[in-house]
Amino acid sequence: MIFFGSGSGSLFALVIVAVVGSLVFFGPLAPIILVFLAPFLLIALVARLGSARRSSRQFAEPEWGYEPELEPEPPREFEEVRKAAQEDLLALADDIRELDLDVEMPGANPEGKRDYAEALEHYERAAKAYDRAQAPEDLEAVSAALEAGRFAMASAQARLEGRPPPERRPPCFFDPRHGPSARDVEWAPHGGTPRAVPACAADAIRIEEGEEPLARKVLVQGQRRPYWDAPAYYGPYAGGFFGGFGPALLPALLVGSLLGGGLGFGGSVFLDDGSGDFGGGDLESGDFGGEDFGGGDFGGGE
Repeated sequence: MIFFGSGSGSLFALVIVAVVGSLVFFGPLAPIILVFLAPFLLIALVARLGSARRSSRQFAEPEWGYEPELEPEPPREFEEVRKAAQEDLLALADDIRELDLDVEMPGANPEGKRDYAEALEHYERAAKAYDRAQAPEDLEAVSAALEAGRFAMASAQARLEGRPPPERRPPCFFDPRHGPSARDVEWAPHGGTPRAVPACAADAIRIEEGEEPLARKVLVQGQRRPYWDAPAYYGPYAGGFFGGFGPALLPALLVGSLLGGGLGFGGSVFLDDGSGDFGGGDLESGDFGGEDFGGGDFGGGE
């Protein structure tokens, strides 16, 4: 007795048996018998292929209750700082792009073109650091490169317009995207003590006229607030903009501010004792400009 399984080999064996059997038992009538059996063999073949296809799908389907492992979402704090870094990257890219035509003009200032190329290099360095970042502290390298790139861009713009390049000073405290500061201005946050801060020309005029400066605001739990009032996890990113001018600069600017966040630089260590020397005397009101940061000492962003 012959047993036929469920595979394609058994189906082939069935066809062989049908052909041989027709030849043995029916002789000359075998072709007629095979023509009669052909539709049934075809139906059996289609049914067998369909069954095999359903079986393969069953093996391919995951088991009931299976859930693929998903990568954990980044912490909210990192995503908020990363969002701020992305905004600053796009802002610098747009500002550099505005100089494209000026750089290509005949007779464009060669030094301005070099500053433009340097701005692009700093932007690319910031973008690579952004892609590598895994935690808020990794984004400090992004802001440091952005500050150097924005100064190079401001220098390129000035040279291409026939003006002298700006002095190498810290960026505008109120919004580093405003570029290098023009001078220091006396300013006090709400409920805080006055202090001299580096400001761009536009913000310096606003403050002297009794208006509020245009502050850089970042997301904190879905709400926008000035970056200097953000929690400590924004500290490394904010510090990167000012780190090239000494690690104590940003904490000194925030001393006695009585702000809600203070970037983690607040507390008893940096409380203002009223002496006006920011707790150490290393940073006086004129320390942000003049010869202290002139001469291109911080060029290149390294």
